[in-house]
Amino acid sequence: MDINNSSVNDSYEYNYDGEELITLCEQSSYAEITGGSYIVICIFSLIGNSLLLYGLARFEDLKRVTMLFILCLAVFDLLFTVTLPFWAVDNLHKWIFGDVACKILTGAYFVGIYGSLILLTAMTVDRFFAIVVRSQWLTRRRRLGLAKAACVGAWVISVGACLKDALTSNTQHIGFTKTCNASPSQGGHMEYYAQVILLFFLPLTVITFCYGKILHTLMSTSGKKKYRTVLVVLCIVVAFVICWGPYHILMIVQAEYHPKECDKKTELNHALVACRILAYFHCCVNPLLYMLRGRSRKILSSLLFCSAELRQIQHQERHTEPSHSNLMQQSIVERVDIFTAKEQNQMELKTV
Repeated sequence: MDINNSSVNDSYEYNYDGEELITLCEQSSYAEITGGSYIVICIFSLIGNSLLLYGLARFEDLKRVTMLFILCLAVFDLLFTVTLPFWAVDNLHKWIFGDVACKILTGAYFVGIYGSLILLTAMTVDRFFAIVVRSQWLTRRRRLGLAKAACVGAWVISVGACLKDALTSNTQHIGFTKTCNASPSQGGHMEYYAQVILLFFLPLTVITFCYGKILHTLMSTSGKKKYRTVLVVLCIVVAFVICWGPYHILMIVQAEYHPKECDKKTELNHALVACRILAYFHCCVNPLLYMLRGRSRKILSSLLFCSAELRQIQHQERHTEPSHSNLMQQSIVERVDIFTAKEQNQMELKTV
């Protein structure tokens, strides 16, 4: 799978008779635009996901399955984000960090991508069973345990999937510059296609099916909360498809389609650069989706504008949410009050 920048180079033909280099079709790699975009994405992602992590840890109940998934997604997005400045330097100058850093950063890059896709699929499946299936066996405690297992599994699977790319990555001389890239795979296109199917089209199929059933179930209910849930669901699906869909489709097109005309090569190059930047922007999406909740907007606004009073209110709201522990405590208090009232009635009857 393509890492960042070195898939397209200038195309030249050597004229050995005249010992002269003749340019046939010069294709710009748009290194300045790509590197600058990586820096901008890195800044927004660091700010957004850092605030998201702090808000989740400080104000939210992490025993709720959805909040746990969002927390893990933010961690994977941050892991992917910290690699972007290095790829920006690679585009704007050259790779200056050596082979060891090339392997580590390549591994972190793919772990961030794979982990996010796996967790997004796991979160979709959890929503499907919670809203559509509604099994009595799947209690809140069991859902939380499965969510923790999914987070651990996402790390294990993503690390295992990236090992080959990470170990085969090294500093390569392409043209007149050095870059960090993985060595060409001997498996040919079949290995690449299997990777794309397992890490994009399969999750997309699962997400589309599950959210289709979820929307059908929610549309049969009533209430304002239904429409807010439908909005969040649609935004998750649309963000996933818009950001990663064009990139993977163009990667397949590039692997199979080799035009001879310079104009078509240039158009394909332009589209690939734009789609790669759009795909990388996905690491900034989770904080935006999190803010669709009204309570989440208040939390993030309190962090941005340093409102101590609002943070205190949100902290109090966190402990007053109807979580499982709060409901149990409320039930115990009610039972104690009933028992106390019965004792008082018996004492009154004895005195009478």
